[in-house]
Amino acid sequence: MRKLQHLDLSSNLLEGPPPHGFANVTSLRYLSLSSNKFSSIPLWLRNMKKLEHLDLSLNLLEGPLPLVFANMTSLTYLDLSLNRFASSILLWLRNLRRLEYLDLSSNLLEGPLPQVFANMTSLTYLSLSSNIFSGSIPLWIQNMGKLQNLDLGRNNFSQVEGGSIMAILGNMCKLKSFDLSSNPIGGEIGAHHNLSKCTTYDLEDLELYDNMIGGTLPSWLGDFKSLRTLIIYGNVIEGPIPISIGSLSYLEELDLSSNNLTGTLPDSLGDNARRLRVFSVGGNSINGTIPEGLGQCKALRTIDLLSNNLQGVVSESFFANLSCLNILDLSSNSFEVNLSSNWSPPFQLFELILKSCKMKMQFPQWIGKQTKLNLLDLSDNMFFGKLDPLFPLEHLGQVNISHNQFTGPVPYFSSSSRLYSIDLSYNLLSGPLVHSNPSAKTDSVGALVCHLPSLRFLDLQRNNITGTIPDCWGYSEEFEYINLSSNNLSGIIPISMGQLTYLRFLKLSNNSLQGPIPPTLGSSSNLQILDLGENKLVGNVPINWVGKTHPSIQILRLRGNQLDGVIPPTLCSLPLLQFIDLAHNNLTGTIPRCLGHLIGMESPPSNDQSGVYLNFTNHDIALAPAPIYVADYIDPLEESTIVVLKGVELQYTTTLKYVVNLDLSCNALVGSIPDEITNLSGLIGLNLSYNHLTGIIPKKIGEMTSLESLDLSNNNLSGTIPSTMSDLTSLSSINLSNNKLHGQIPTGRQLQTLTDPSSYEGNPGLCGDPLPNKCKTSQSGNQHQQEREEHDKEDDLKNPLFYFVIISGVATGFWGVVGSLLLKDRFRFAVFQFMDNVADYLYVQIMVRLNRFRN
Repeated sequence: MRKLQHLDLSSNLLEGPPPHGFANVTSLRYLSLSSNKFSSIPLWLRNMKKLEHLDLSLNLLEGPLPLVFANMTSLTYLDLSLNRFASSILLWLRNLRRLEYLDLSSNLLEGPLPQVFANMTSLTYLSLSSNIFSGSIPLWIQNMGKLQNLDLGRNNFSQVEGGSIMAILGNMCKLKSFDLSSNPIGGEIGAHHNLSKCTTYDLEDLELYDNMIGGTLPSWLGDFKSLRTLIIYGNVIEGPIPISIGSLSYLEELDLSSNNLTGTLPDSLGDNARRLRVFSVGGNSINGTIPEGLGQCKALRTIDLLSNNLQGVVSESFFANLSCLNILDLSSNSFEVNLSSNWSPPFQLFELILKSCKMKMQFPQWIGKQTKLNLLDLSDNMFFGKLDPLFPLEHLGQVNISHNQFTGPVPYFSSSSRLYSIDLSYNLLSGPLVHSNPSAKTDSVGALVCHLPSLRFLDLQRNNITGTIPDCWGYSEEFEYINLSSNNLSGIIPISMGQLTYLRFLKLSNNSLQGPIPPTLGSSSNLQILDLGENKLVGNVPINWVGKTHPSIQILRLRGNQLDGVIPPTLCSLPLLQFIDLAHNNLTGTIPRCLGHLIGMESPPSNDQSGVYLNFTNHDIALAPAPIYVADYIDPLEESTIVVLKGVELQYTTTLKYVVNLDLSCNALVGSIPDEITNLSGLIGLNLSYNHLTGIIPKKIGEMTSLESLDLSNNNLSGTIPSTMSDLTSLSSINLSNNKLHGQIPTGRQLQTLTDPSSYEGNPGLCGDPLPNKCKTSQSGNQHQQEREEHDKEDDLKNPLFYFVIISGVATGFWGVVGSLLLKDRFRFAVFQFMDNVADYLYVQIMVRLNRFRN
C-alpha cells in the first residue's frame, strides 16, 4: 500500500472520519472521498505532500477550513464543494501555487472576496457559487489571466468595482465561462473600452441572470464570436436587442426574458444563428413581427415569446422546419395564431402554452397527437365545443384549459401516474363528477378523482357540474389544492376528504351541499384555507378545530349556510387564524372574548408573512353587503377567497400576503361587544351588523389602527360614539346605522372624510356632521363628560367588585340598625322616643298651617 498512487472511495456512503490506516500511504497522487458521509478531515492528510488531486465534495464536513491543506503544495485539483464549511479565512491557499482547479461552491463561506485569490495566477477553474460572499467584486480578479471558468453565482455580491459588469473581464481573454447569476448586483453591463486589452475572446458561456442589472444591451456583445450561451433573464435591462447578437453564429442558447426590452427582434437572428436551440424573450415589451429566419433554425428546441406586443400572423409554415421543437410558448401577444385543427406538425412537444392567444375554435385535433406532451395550457381563449370524453394525452402532468367555453361532461383522464394538476375552471362543463369510463367494456363507475394517484391540484370552479361529490378522495392522498366552488353540486361533503393529510386549500363554496360539516374535514395539519360558504350546511361549527390539529389554518369561511349553535371558543386556539367569516348563519350566544387574543389578528401584516393580500382598485358606497370575487388564475401554491368588505363589490388580486378580517354579521348573537376585540390591531375589516348586540361601543376601538371597514349597524347598541374613533386613520367605510346611539358624532382626522349620513341614520339621539340635525351648545360641550360617565358606568357594571361592594354595604347597614334595636334596650327606647317626638312636632305644624288656611 505504501506505493499506492490512485485511491477512489467515492459514492460509498462511508461515515465518520476517514480511516487512519491511510496515513502511511504517502505516495498518493489521486484521492477521491466524494459522495460519502465523512464528518471531519483527518490530520494525516498533511503527510500527503505528493497529492495532486483531492476531492472531498458532497460530504458532511463543517466548520472552518483547516490548515491541513497548506502542506499539500503539489495540489493541482481541489474540490471541497457541497459541504458546510463556514469560515472565509483562506490564507493557506497562497501555498498552493500549482493549483489549477478550485471548487468551494455550495458551502457557508461569507464576507468579502478574500484577497488571497489575487495571487493565484495558475488557476484555470474557480467556483465560489452558492455561498454567502458579499460586498463588491474587486477589479483585481481580472489579474487571474489564465482563468477559463469563473463562477460567482448565487451569492450576495452587490456591485462590481467601477460599476460595470464587464470591467472584471478586461484582462481575462482566455475566459470561457463566466457565471454571475442570482446576486443583487446593480449597475450596467458596461462599455466596450473595458475589454480593450484583449484582441480576441474565448468566452462561450455568459450567465448574468436574476440580478438587478440595468442599462441597455451593448452592441459589442457581438464581438464574443465564440459565445454559445447568453443568459441574462430576470434583470431590468431596457432598449432594443442589438443587431450584432444575430451575428453570433455559434450561439445555442439565448435567454433575455423578464426584462424591459423594447423594439423589434433582429432579422439577423435567423440568418446567422442557425445553431440556436433555446430562444427566450418572454416577459418584455418587444413589438413588430417574428423574424421569418427564426423558423429556419432547425435545431430550435425552445421558443418562448410570452407576454410581448408581437404582431402579425403565426402560421403553420413558420414551423415547417422545426422538427426538434419540444417547448412552445406564444402566450399573451397581439399576433394571430392561425393553426388549423387538423394540422400535422413536424414536432412532438413536451410543453405547449397558448394562453391568451385569442384562438376561437374547437379543441385542436393536432394537440391530441402530441403523445409526449407533459404540460398543456390553452387557458383564456375562446375554445368551444365538447371535449373528448376520453382525454387522449396519457403522458400529461399538467393541463390548464380554464377560461374558455368548453361544454359537455368533465373529460375522463386515462390513468396516469404523471398527472398532478388539472384546471378546467371557468368553462361550461356540465354533468356529474361521477360517470362511466367510456373505454371500459363494462359500465364500471369511475370518477375524475378516483384513479389519479398523483393528482395534487384540481380546479373545477365556475362550471355547471351537478350531482354529488364522489367519496373516493382517500385514493389520491397527495392533494394540496381542491376548488369545486360555484357549481351545482349537492349531497353531503364526503368523509373521505378528511383523509387528505397534505391538503392546503379546500374550497367548496357556492353549491347546494347539505348536511353537517364532517368533524374530520380538513384534518390536515397543512390546511391553510377552508371555504364552505354559500351552501345549505347545518349543525354546529365543529368544536374539534383546535390549534394542535390545525396549526396552519389562516382562513375559515363558512358564510351563507344554516349553521346554528354558538361560536366555539376552540377557534381561539388556532394560532395563525387571520380571517373568520361566519356571516349569514343562525349562530346564537355571545361573541367569545378569547377571539380578542387571536395571534394572527393582533398585528398588522408584514411583507415576510404568507397569506392572502387584497389590493383595492375601485369602489362605490352601497348599503347592502355585496360579495367580492377573486377570480384571477392561481397556481397550486397561490390562494384566493371571496371577501365581503366595506359593503361593496371590489376587484382584488391575490398573492401570498395577509388579509385580516372578522365577519360575524347576520346571525342572532347577543350580549355586548367584548373589549378584547380592540386587541386585534391587525384587523382590516370588522363586521358585526344584523345581530342583537347591546351595550356600548368599546372605548378603545381607536387602537385598531389597521381598520379600514367597520360595520356595527342594525343592533341595539347604546351610548355615545367613542371619540377615539377618530384615531382610525385607515378607516374608509363605516356603518353605525339603526342602533340606539346618542350624542355628537366625533370629528377630525379620517372621520371627517366619511360624509355619508346613511352611516349614522336610525339613531335618533345622534347629532352633528354629517347628519342634518346639529348639536346644541350644551349638548356638544357635555359630550366628553357624558361619554366618560357612560363608559365609567359601563365599566362599573362589568366589574364584579362593584356588585360585591354594593351588596356588602346594604347588608352592613341593614344589620347595623336591626341588630341594635334587638340587642340594645336603651338604644331601642331612644329611637322610639325620637320617633314619637318627631311625630308630635309634625302633627302640631300641620294643624297650625291648616287653621291659617281656613281663616
